[in-house]
This record gives sequence, C-alpha cells and structure tokens, in this order.
Amino acid sequence: MQLLLLSAIFIGMLVLLRQIEVYSASKLAQYGKYRLRYLTAFIGTPVHEISHALLCVLARHKIHEIKLLQLNGNSQLGYVHHSYNPKSLYQQCGRFFIGSAPIFGGLLTMAIVSKIVYPHYDFDHLVGSNQNQLLAISNISDYLVIFMQNIRHSFGLYVELFDQGSLKFIVWFFAMASIVCHISPSAADMKGAASGALFLTALLALLYFAANIDIYSIALLSISLLLSILTLFFLVIIVYLLLLVVLAKLLP
Repeated sequence: MQLLLLSAIFIGMLVLLRQIEVYSASKLAQYGKYRLRYLTAFIGTPVHEISHALLCVLARHKIHEIKLLQLNGNSQLGYVHHSYNPKSLYQQCGRFFIGSAPIFGGLLTMAIVSKIVYPHYDFDHLVGSNQNQLLAISNISDYLVIFMQNIRHSFGLYVELFDQGSLKFIVWFFAMASIVCHISPSAADMKGAASGALFLTALLALLYFAANIDIYSIALLSISLLLSILTLFFLVIIVYLLLLVVLAKLLP
C-alpha cells in the first residue's frame, strides 16, 4: 500500500534526522561546547511551540501556559501546557495533531519562508516534482534514488543562491537549519500523538463509511507533501550540524 510505504519512509527519515542530531550533540558535549546547540533554538523552538499552540486552538484544547523559549540549562527549551475534555472525541483526536504539529508546522514554515525570501525561485515546482515522484515509487530503493537526486539538486541550489547574495543565503540557510533542527516531537509529544491516533482512527473509519469521504487520498497527498519538503531540505541539516561540530572542535 502506497500510504504505508510513504509513511514508513517518512518516519524513517525523521528517525534518521533525530539520530544525526543526537550524534552532533554528543560531539559538541565531547568538545565541551554543548551550548552551541542553542544557536538554532532562537528560531526553531518558537516555531515548534507555536505549531503546538495553533493546533491546540484548532483542537479546542485549553492553553494554560506557553513558553516559546527558555535557555536555563534545562533540556526543555520550550513548552505549551494545555488540557482537554476526555469525553470529547474531537479533542481526543486533536491530541494526534497537537503532538505531531512541529513536524508539519516546521516543514510548511520552511517551504513558505523559502518562497518569500526567494520569490523568483520556483520552490513550488521543486516540491511538486518531488511529490509526483514519491507518489510513483513502489519500494525504498526508488526513494533512495529520489533522495540522492535531491542531495545533488540541493547542493546546486545552495551554490546558486549563495552566488546571488551570500549574506541573504546565510540568513536563509540558518533559518532553515534552525527550524529543521527542532521539528522532531519530544517523548511527551509522541505519547500524546499516539493516544490521539487511536481516537483519530475510529473517527476516520466513521467518516469513511458514513460520509464516503476519501480519507486515503487525503492522507496520501498529505504525507507525500511533507516527505517531499523534508527530502528537499534534508541536506540543510547535514551541512549545518557538520559545520557546528567543526566549529566546536576549532573553538578554544
């Protein structure tokens, strides 16, 4: 099933992203420069928490407190404290979207910001082309071909954008790296999303049989879009974290 394949690949890419982050954090700690990871927090953490907050509003959860950024040595850089009515199926389903909000909130923000910063460059075409290719794959090997194509195209894109204005490119690249470094849900986020997924599955089944809504196509287009954006920008995180590790090693 195409949806299961793309979902598995998307989750795998998020796990890989997380492992790359963990590796870079361990290297920063090894060099005694662990606080360098805070560089991306000024942009990435607020985007992460605002994504949670917006979905709380849409899911009709009550927000008690929001902390967009805190650099007090705590591993928790930000948070959104909220509550919900456990008797409400809608609010229970909302837990899935709230928990996973940083993923699609961060990826969509990256795509929108890139479109605004570089309006002459057709990011929509790149994302759309990626999405069409993803919808045609039949196995992981096909995806690896697309992934390597994106690595090459992304490198060429970065060189081209840098030639058009180095300062503008550096600011854009840093913003993209900051967001993608913080799209991974926390353990608490994943727990809430998993609980909400059970109720969401029941609701989707009800909509499918009662209202004949094509849930499968909606889910397939959504996951392929998110995977397309993540694939397009994956080189950002690799380059940024490598630069961060090199900087930590060079600093006295």
